[in-house]
Amino acid sequence: MKARYLEENELEAIQGRMGEAAFLPFAVSLETGLRIGDVLKLRHEDVRGGYIYFTAEKTNKAGKAKISRITSRRLTEPNGSVYCFPGRDKRKHLTRQAAWQRLKRTCAKYGINAAGISPHSMRKVFGVEVYKNEGAEAARRALQHNDLKTTEIYILSDWLTGNNANKPLVRADLARIVEEIFLILKMNVDKL
Repeated sequence: MKARYLEENELEAIQGRMGEAAFLPFAVSLETGLRIGDVLKLRHEDVRGGYIYFTAEKTNKAGKAKISRITSRRLTEPNGSVYCFPGRDKRKHLTRQAAWQRLKRTCAKYGINAAGISPHSMRKVFGVEVYKNEGAEAARRALQHNDLKTTEIYILSDWLTGNNANKPLVRADLARIVEEIFLILKMNVDKL
């Protein structure tokens, strides 16, 4: 299943229905771009000085992600476990499958169309926001991608599955498209 981009109103509906505590792992992913598996494995000791320090399980790359003061406080609140998101057995963290089930149950219970919605959708929303505010290269770095082609799947996801998917391209989009083409060409020339 491919995760789709979520519009702001969809995120608000899910968060409002799920509740702040249950939505927190997804909020961390939205704020940092971390994969949900990496979020769920966070320990309280990984959160310090306004950052989350992590090693991405998929790539084995170490990194740090800036978080808000509110998120930092919520992640370091004592909960009887070394993990920020403990499972039923507090000696273990919540699993990706359990988080996904929470998301699916919330959508089903409140009539939210869950087609294409997954925890990875939060990472796509993060990628689009970084791209819009800081550009493609910043999004690539923030998502820890080696190749901009991979990042494009994320940063253009609002045009593929979001509200923009049904809109025709307009003249204002031209600058964005040209910028992307030049960036790709530059990266390919630099590799030679």
